Amino acid sequence: MINERNLHWGLLHGADYNYEQWLDHPKVLDQDLVFMNEAGINVLAVGIFSWAKLESEEGRYDFRWLDECIEKLYKNGQKIILATPSGSKPAWLSQKYPEVCQVDKKGLRRPHGGRHNHCRTSPKYREACVRINTELAQR
Repeated sequence: MINERNLHWGLLHGADYNYEQWLDHPKVLDQDLVFMNEAGINVLAVGIFSWAKLESEEGRYDFRWLDECIEKLYKNGQKIILATPSGSKPAWLSQKYPEVCQVDKKGLRRPHGGRHNHCRTSPKYREACVRINTELAQR
């Protein structure tokens, strides 16, 4: 919604940015910052598919890479939309709690993989989402 308070943003031009895919190649972020400026990118959604990088095993969180990414984007002039990572659950969650995966029309549990392969009615999935989202919010 546009109002007087956010008119100074001008046209929002951006995309999802999945920096976690490039953690083994730290120069990519610096190169991307240059490209973002050339393209006039001023807003980015981060963290969308990052659950496995944020919580590599149950209860073990690592936000350092996300902190670094957000700090560099902010210093480069981009606004940030911090997404929740619930659309792509980590493999450990599916392995430990198979009930978090969807069931197909034949009543068979779908294997881990793919986006949004989660059972929204699974108490374990909901609990895990609350935990990761709470950790992000508190961070």
